[in-house]
Amino acid sequence: MTTQVHYVDTVGTVITVDVVPINEDISAATVKKMLVKKPSGEEIEWIAAFAPINAFGNISQIQYTVQAGDWDEAGWWSVQSYVEVGGWEGRGATIKFELKAAFK
Repeated sequence: MTTQVHYVDTVGTVITVDVVPINEDISAATVKKMLVKKPSGEEIEWIAAFAPINAFGNISQIQYTVQAGDWDEAGWWSVQSYVEVGGWEGRGATIKFELKAAFK
């Protein structure tokens, strides 16, 4: 996700979040999701995919492409990565960003 301004009802933005340090690999993960907290406090989950291989030849991030209806509230959002791989399951990095109300 870039540092540009984002707006409610946008579709197609790719959100990428770190799970583990860049030199570790999560390519065997069986569960990949993003835990999302909307500005209203509502908590939801988005099913994520692996991000592209990094410079170390590993997959250490997951990503999600915003779909119609996902970005439905203006305000500050929190998105945290979550994976299950091998005997480990847990959360990774959290990103926060602000969605602006659509200009009409």
